Amino acid sequence: MKFSIVPLLYLIQAVVIIRATQTTYVAGQISQYQRRLIAIVLGVLTLWGGMSVYLGVSGYYQSESFLSSLPGLWIGQIPVLIVMIPWIVSKTFRQSIDAIIDNTPLYLIMGFEGLRIFAIGGIYKGFTGDFSLFYATFVGIPDFIYGVTTLIAAVLIYRGVWKERSAIFINLIGFVIIVPIGMLLINVGLPGAMYMIVETPSLKTIFELPMALAPTLVVPIFVMINLLVAVRLMQRSHNVECNERVQCESPLSAT
Repeated sequence: MKFSIVPLLYLIQAVVIIRATQTTYVAGQISQYQRRLIAIVLGVLTLWGGMSVYLGVSGYYQSESFLSSLPGLWIGQIPVLIVMIPWIVSKTFRQSIDAIIDNTPLYLIMGFEGLRIFAIGGIYKGFTGDFSLFYATFVGIPDFIYGVTTLIAAVLIYRGVWKERSAIFINLIGFVIIVPIGMLLINVGLPGAMYMIVETPSLKTIFELPMALAPTLVVPIFVMINLLVAVRLMQRSHNVECNERVQCESPLSAT
């Protein structure tokens, strides 16, 4: 097992989510029940993380059957489903997420997304021969650049130079880097229907512990945050536009 900062990144993600939820609860923007819903979903994500570690330790992630099953297309969907199923079926859960996003300053959200600069660890390992150079180049470098961009955006949003529309665009870019690009490129370096890239070390290294927690847990959480934040910001922008349109069209606005 090689050193990786990936487990620490999940710990940071969990602490930030807990902190943001608690702050929103104290502000009276979500109920005790909604806070528990967030805690339950985070707990299930943590259990899945534990299961992912077990699958790595047991050797399943290095088995031919797993590596040839196009895992880039499905293994990262497990944490996505853990979050998105309750988000789709439960209005209360959706409102909880929206309230947390609304209550958290946008520059802090962008700063949190800037943690993706730690993709530089994978880039370094790729160029030193400990990780797939192909993946480090075509996914790791864009991910690192995205992390730098979000940190710059955090500063500019804090200063009022950039607005929510910029954050929408940046979050969508962060989403696209992984979905579908990153998901597809994992498979071209693994045995299976999409196998095209032969290199040493191969992309099998992405499923070695503790690195395996990146595609199976940490990266999907970052991507979901991109999506949820972008959706919420678009909703807010739409609501503002609708309110302004109503005010402009109201006869009282002319008096």
